[in-house]
Amino acid sequence: MSLKFGGSPNLSDLAIPAANDSSLRLQLISARSENLRLRLQNTVLEQQNTYLRNRLRHYENSNTPPSQEGGAGAPPDDESPSTDDDDDEESETDDDDSEDEHGDRTEDESAGGDSDAASDSSPGRSPGHEGTTRPPPDPDETVWVENGYCSDCDCILTDPDSYISQTVVETPHPVPLTVIKYKRGQHHCSCGNEILAEHPDCPQTGRFGPNVLAQTALRRFRQRVPNRRQAEVFDWQLDHPVSHRTVYNLTKRVADRLRPAYEDVKAKIRESDVVYCDETGLSVDGDQHWTWTFVTDEEVLYTIDESRGSQVLEEVLGEEFAEDATLSCDGWPAYRTYHTKLQRCWAHLLREAEFVAERYREAEALSDELHELHEDLTAFDAEDPPASARERRRADASLHLEGLLREDYQAKEVQDLVGKIRNGLGSWLTFVTEPDVDSTNNRAERALREQVMLRKMFRSLRSAEGVRIHETITTMLATWERRGLDPPEQLRSMLGGRDLEARSETS
Repeated sequence: MSLKFGGSPNLSDLAIPAANDSSLRLQLISARSENLRLRLQNTVLEQQNTYLRNRLRHYENSNTPPSQEGGAGAPPDDESPSTDDDDDEESETDDDDSEDEHGDRTEDESAGGDSDAASDSSPGRSPGHEGTTRPPPDPDETVWVENGYCSDCDCILTDPDSYISQTVVETPHPVPLTVIKYKRGQHHCSCGNEILAEHPDCPQTGRFGPNVLAQTALRRFRQRVPNRRQAEVFDWQLDHPVSHRTVYNLTKRVADRLRPAYEDVKAKIRESDVVYCDETGLSVDGDQHWTWTFVTDEEVLYTIDESRGSQVLEEVLGEEFAEDATLSCDGWPAYRTYHTKLQRCWAHLLREAEFVAERYREAEALSDELHELHEDLTAFDAEDPPASARERRRADASLHLEGLLREDYQAKEVQDLVGKIRNGLGSWLTFVTEPDVDSTNNRAERALREQVMLRKMFRSLRSAEGVRIHETITTMLATWERRGLDPPEQLRSMLGGRDLEARSETS
């Protein structure tokens, strides 16, 4: 028996051969009918299997960023479907996974992915925008090209009638290095000490100066160039071959110089009234670790730890973090284990509400109400009302949320969403009464994006020393950028470069 397109059987398959025995004919009819039923059932199962495989290939959940959604098949809306060094990417994890008393996972230890939002902007200039051309720079030298060749006449022309100017920007190859010998004076102090004269551009160890150190660190942690590729840069562009281990040692020297500044950033984070926190998975020598970020108005701190629990918060923020300070975070339980005054991220909540509403009609009204409530509250906050008005508005909004949770929902996913809202009732509305607190945790999520990109490029770190180098340099680069400073300039300055020093002397 064969099936036509769409699973329809050929009627000829049901033809019954002539037989004298009526009982045999009935058995044959029954067997062929059963065979037809099983084939039809198999066709349906194959279609369902294809559907589910597509869902797995493009897995979606409420934490999937919009840029990665799509291709997962039709939503199950209350009905069955119709027929050299950072880490591996990890799957998303739910906000409310179980934890032990320290906030550590008790079951699934897979790393959580990032939740970057897709940009609505498209590359290129806007329609109707007139293009401009950068004016050519002043030339350092002029080359007169006089001889021309005419292929038709096979002759060389040596006396030009006129000249056409063409300005070319070029770099020398190889890029010239400056080799400086420092003659450092030795002094014998009257107290008996022997003093060696110091120069800011002369390193205490090694033969590479501050500019080389800074460029190496920036290529690694800003341009995401692996150490082995950096060794090629030294060879091909600078004509100064080094090993990839030497490149690693250069980044270590940079981290050693920056570590005191890293500790200063941590101290300022501890003193802040509002801290935005988030974490993402990272592999260190094959073991699961976590990159944590802590963001304030002027600082960005990264720390890498094997734990995702509340003890990391204690180590970074201190055991006696100010009671009136606010932590902005997602729903990971370690945060509420460590601190009581939280601001749960509305971006996560609204994204999950949209996800559930697309699949279950009973959640559509809930999603709409949450979006409208958030818009009203953020508009109210933007007006900078007095404290008394903020307290009244928060009380009204809390009653509104509680009213939404009293509805009777049937689908489990909708019930889970309601449970998440109920568990965070004391933390969704902190921003209403705290003017300096955002309703979302976007600051921390944005700070993690660069870490996610580094993870995708380098896959894994390999040692505790590599962890220290990574978190130190990335912290300082992100902090300088957040303060509105120029990271390359600040890095050269801290490593002893002349640029800032000469500028301050002439100002």
